[in-house]
Amino acid sequence: MRFTGSENLQGQKVFVTGATGFLGARLVPALLENGASVTTLLRSRHGARELERRGATVVTGALSDRATIAASMHGHDILVHLAYDVRATAEKNLSDFSALLGAAQDAGIDRIVHTSSIVVYDGWPNEDLDESSPIESNIGSPYRVAKIEMEKQLLAGPVPAAILQPTLIYGPGSALWTDQLAENLANGTQVIPDPVGLCNGVFVDDVVQTILRAALLPDLGQERFIVSGPNPTSWTDLLQGYARIIGKGDIRTEPYETLSNQLGPEPEQTSGPDTVSVAARISAVGRTVLGRQRFEALVRAAKKRASKGDGVAYPDRHMLELFSAQGECRITHARLRLGYEPNYPLEKGLAATADYLRGRFG
Repeated sequence: MRFTGSENLQGQKVFVTGATGFLGARLVPALLENGASVTTLLRSRHGARELERRGATVVTGALSDRATIAASMHGHDILVHLAYDVRATAEKNLSDFSALLGAAQDAGIDRIVHTSSIVVYDGWPNEDLDESSPIESNIGSPYRVAKIEMEKQLLAGPVPAAILQPTLIYGPGSALWTDQLAENLANGTQVIPDPVGLCNGVFVDDVVQTILRAALLPDLGQERFIVSGPNPTSWTDLLQGYARIIGKGDIRTEPYETLSNQLGPEPEQTSGPDTVSVAARISAVGRTVLGRQRFEALVRAAKKRASKGDGVAYPDRHMLELFSAQGECRITHARLRLGYEPNYPLEKGLAATADYLRGRFG
């Protein structure tokens, strides 16, 4: 992705965490293409050869090792922090983040670009949101609570920080908003509520654009930026787009009340236990031993063998809330402050995802 701004990252040294993840895999090539010198931090050597082939420097280590990370980060201008280990507890992620933040200050980093999430807002996903919307409640998932605390540390810290708050990032490699939904369709039918809500989706390369722009903003303070697509779309349009690409899958609507009653009473709004599931532990071991891509390929193959192809995917409580929500996430601030302009309306985003989906499900 060639950045079209009047400046580029020529001569800038950028330190990236989470470089082999969904977003990182798109970001690192864009940074290199725009002239940056890139160092990536990996937990192991899995994925290192490809990054080195592209021109990045790879260091291995744990986010919790403040002294080692500070030494590796020394001489860099920008820290782009993408990593969040969903297979670890929120407490562990917060501890690692605090160590990383300390290492950045020790190394004299000039600015931090941090990927947070839209879930930090109290009104998500049912209310219209901008950066002035409340972030006061500490209830919700441990992930949400951790993201809120990370933002607080950045806002109170001495290093200029761009806190990016993406909505639902879709595109090639998006586990939740592309892979899982397309897999449900490939296996049969995806059930959604009637009335159906708005999908505040953003194509992955538009998020990359905001990272590049935040890295260049000359007078950055400690600031939040909501990042979403040009306009919310209907969930029906997104799902129909996936079904059309892979050539299979039905979308069925059922009354919201019916789906909600089937799920039983809504759970009490608490932060919930900060624990790691057995599946997450297995995933962590598998990814460490085999590497992320090989492990995920094995999981997909096992699911494919076990599936009869005629399943009906009903939304759980979380997805039912998302499928029915009517809130809109506004990107006015990112447009005015960063010069962000989304390049991927839904149809263009689907077209950019088509080859990937056909390769997996077609």
